[in-house]
Order: sequence, then structure tokens, then C-alpha cells
Amino acid sequence: MDFYQWCVLAAVAAFIVFVAFAVRAFLQITRTAEAVEYLAISTAENVDKAKSAFDLIDNVSTMLDSTFYKVMKLGMDLVKRYRGR
Repeated sequence: MDFYQWCVLAAVAAFIVFVAFAVRAFLQITRTAEAVEYLAISTAENVDKAKSAFDLIDNVSTMLDSTFYKVMKLGMDLVKRYRGR
């Protein structure tokens, strides 16, 4: 075998190794994409489950805020009334 045949043999071997690594990389990318998709679906389901709890907390918080401000206004009105006497 002469020099050029050795070069062709080395190039073919390198190409075969490259193809093997590329196939393994694409398989790993596919598995990673499937895992990310599963994680996204799982997270979306958990967010939907927790949304009602957050809505309840928001409603209670709004009710307490409005009640707190009404009580504070009543207290300030009473203080102003007694100071005016």
C-alpha cells in the first residue's frame, strides 16, 4: 500500500468514527428532549393544581386588606371625632 491509500484508509476510519459519535449524540439529544418534554408537562399539571390554591389565597388576602383598611378608616374617624370635642 502506498501513502495515498493509507490516507484514504485513515479518512474512511475517521469518517466512520465521526458517524458513530454523531449517531450517539443525536440519540442523547432525543432522550434529553423527551425528558424535557415530560418535565414541562409535569410542571404544567402541577401549576394547574396549585392555581386554585393561589386564587384562594389572593381572594382571602384581598378580603383582609379591604377589611383592614375599613377598620383603620373607622378608627381614624373615631380619633378625629374625639379630638374635635
